[in-house]
Amino acid sequence: MEDISIIFFLLALAIAVTILHTFLKQAGRDEYAYLTLVVGLALGLLRVLPVIQQLFAGVESVFNLY
Repeated sequence: MEDISIIFFLLALAIAVTILHTFLKQAGRDEYAYLTLVVGLALGLLRVLPVIQQLFAGVESVFNLY
């Protein structure tokens, strides 16, 4: 169930970042628009990194890599 919540989180984050980026770009605040993209990317990566670590741990346990 955790994986589904991550997908919904990333979907909501992408929609929010896209809307904010569009509004800020239209308002002439390009630097804030790009900052919004960077912050959105960082939040997405922070949420996905534990899942990637679990994936690598699972692959390591399947193949008995040390």
